[in-house]
Amino acid sequence: MICLVLLAYVLPAFSGEGRYTDLSFDESISGVNEDCPRWILDNQVLVDVVYWGFDGGLYHGQFVADNRVVGDLQMVFMLMFLTEFPIESVVPISEYDWDDGESMRQNNTSAFNYRCVGGTDRLSRHAFGLAIDINPYQNPYYSGQCISPEGSVYDTSMPGTLYDGHPVVELLKLLGWRWGGDWQEKDYQHFDKQLEEIELHGVQNHRPWPMGRLL
Repeated sequence: MICLVLLAYVLPAFSGEGRYTDLSFDESISGVNEDCPRWILDNQVLVDVVYWGFDGGLYHGQFVADNRVVGDLQMVFMLMFLTEFPIESVVPISEYDWDDGESMRQNNTSAFNYRCVGGTDRLSRHAFGLAIDINPYQNPYYSGQCISPEGSVYDTSMPGTLYDGHPVVELLKLLGWRWGGDWQEKDYQHFDKQLEEIELHGVQNHRPWPMGRLL
């Protein structure tokens, strides 16, 4: 009954002209760094989501993440959906040739990316699908006088911005995630979960939107 009420509410908003990402799991990990171990890829799940854009339209997106955090992130995307928190783009980073900088410049929300932490040889939590970046342009990373993505501005009065006490931040923290906004070098877009880096078994590599495909 609840789903039917929600469908009646959201279906009039669909224009049929927005972003629609519909990759297969194999496509979503295509071209990954050849150093990425197969067990890490086998741990990943392609997750379908529906989200509100900054233009007020509804869009279908996808991200890739470790199977153990999919439930957490589905809850977060459901919260963002129900509160009409706007998102610019949700596309697997394979669509940007695994270029984190380009994904940020396109204000893309993404999770899995087999890469090192910038400027180090240490694997990022993204490399295991245990981190997500949300709206990089509204929630930039600060390192000294540098800001990424270039030209972004952190203004908590603007839609799509995360801040201390925001419902999305609070939910992720409640679920055991760390937030980069709490760090000395602020990374407002970034959340990660400190789970053991282990091989999983029997992972279903594609998870649909809980309410079904609406677009």
